[in-house]
Amino acid sequence: MNAPLASLRRPELDIAVERRGPASRLVGRYVTYPFHLTRLFALDAARPEVATLYMQSSSGGFYAGEDLTVQVRVGAGAALHLTTQASTLVHGDRGRTARMRVLVEVAAGGFLAYTPDPQILFPGAASDTRLDIALEGDAVAFLADGLLVHDPKNAGGMPLAYRSRVDVRRDGQLVASDRQVVDGPDLARPDGPLHGHRVAASALWLTAETDAHGFEDALDRPGCLAGVSSLPNGAGLGLRLLARDGAAHERAMRAAFAHVFAARFGVPPAVRRK
Repeated sequence: MNAPLASLRRPELDIAVERRGPASRLVGRYVTYPFHLTRLFALDAARPEVATLYMQSSSGGFYAGEDLTVQVRVGAGAALHLTTQASTLVHGDRGRTARMRVLVEVAAGGFLAYTPDPQILFPGAASDTRLDIALEGDAVAFLADGLLVHDPKNAGGMPLAYRSRVDVRRDGQLVASDRQVVDGPDLARPDGPLHGHRVAASALWLTAETDAHGFEDALDRPGCLAGVSSLPNGAGLGLRLLARDGAAHERAMRAAFAHVFAARFGVPPAVRRK
């Protein structure tokens, strides 16, 4: 694979998955604090080429001032579902930002679903996440992110800011860029961008063959508002979702993942237990 997204320093989490016969295998793994990684699971008996990995935190969350990097490489014909065991707590501290960069490469014929649970923004938290993905040929990816506003003391506390940026390149060309910037006080307002919901999420389905109406219908779940639109340059579909709580968000995003999985592999996915 090409390596246009090389980090200036070694990532805290660096993994590579390649196809070996009927299955996808973990052929490269480097993990250091604050990450922990489970073993590779083969959960989908009907599609043994799909491997599943769970990322975990050994530190109790994402802390102000941290600057972390994750690198993921999926080889030709391999398939990986990378998710988290639970939501990530984002702690606040005097306005310092917690930053994370995710660098992804998916070779021709490869598939990646990157579906971390929403970040839980505590009062004073400032989160800045950037995801750069490089796709080759007919590679397919499903990328999700989200936030949940949480005030544990119910004292009117609010996060400082949430920033998210995703840049998508296919065969070296920038085909889509998704950017979100929201100030914390706006997130906490009843008439703000969340419209009274506690969870906001986004997803990008990066594939040439998509059905916007079918995808949107799959997201018709109680407690959720969802909209799907086409991405520029035929890059795929973009999703925006508001959910009244974490449970409603989980049901909708599980349905979104199932829709993408079935479109790619022809069968529904096995349950991902958390």
